[in-house]
Amino acid sequence: MRRWITVVFVMWLSACATAKSDMPPPRSPVEAAFQKAERAMERGDYIDATARYNAIRAQYPYSQFATMSELRLADAYFEEGNFASAISQYRTFIKLHPSHPQVAYASYRVAESFAGQMPKPFFLLPPTHERELVSTRDAERELEFFLKKYPDNEYTAAAKRKLAEVRRRLADHEMYVAQFYLKRKNPRAAAMRLGYLLENYSGVGLDAQALFLLARSYLELGDLARARTALDDLVENFEGDPLARQARNYIRRHNL
Repeated sequence: MRRWITVVFVMWLSACATAKSDMPPPRSPVEAAFQKAERAMERGDYIDATARYNAIRAQYPYSQFATMSELRLADAYFEEGNFASAISQYRTFIKLHPSHPQVAYASYRVAESFAGQMPKPFFLLPPTHERELVSTRDAERELEFFLKKYPDNEYTAAAKRKLAEVRRRLADHEMYVAQFYLKRKNPRAAAMRLGYLLENYSGVGLDAQALFLLARSYLELGDLARARTALDDLVENFEGDPLARQARNYIRRHNL
């Protein structure tokens, strides 16, 4: 992803690489300033790069390099891990340059920035699926927006992979909450969360477990018809899963 600037240089500068030794000699002071900013990015000095991109925007506001600097400023925030600023800057770029060829890239990076804010597992802290995942839901929303707007784009495949990861995280959270309710003898709440999981996150790898726990919840509620439906769905759709065998045992044991 960091090599996207190669494409930009091909398009705008008729160059083919961003490495220091491959950069063409600057043809103007603004181009020289931009090259220095790029070199700061290459060595990971994002503070220096940010200052240089901002200086270009201020000193050469009508140059194509000012536009490039607006986008690269967002990239610098992203690489630095300052995702909130990255989101703001990418969105500003999209708003100011709606027809720019890099708008799709900026849109994808907005979604990536939200994904970057998702909780990370830390030692001695609860697993990520045990915590509220507001930023994860934001990432899901932005990725779905991107895929709807750009269904056939160079970033589409990466966005689909990221969305699958995000959806699994959200499904894990729903599963954790449902199991929590079952342990606390609240099968009604558990059934609601499991039903939500199956409706919204089917296909991420938790369907069989969710159906089995949903059947357990309905059994504890005394709703034998719905318990049988959940078990039948499990046996029919996940025949090779070990839980399918347990589902058959449940049907016999409870005379369903």
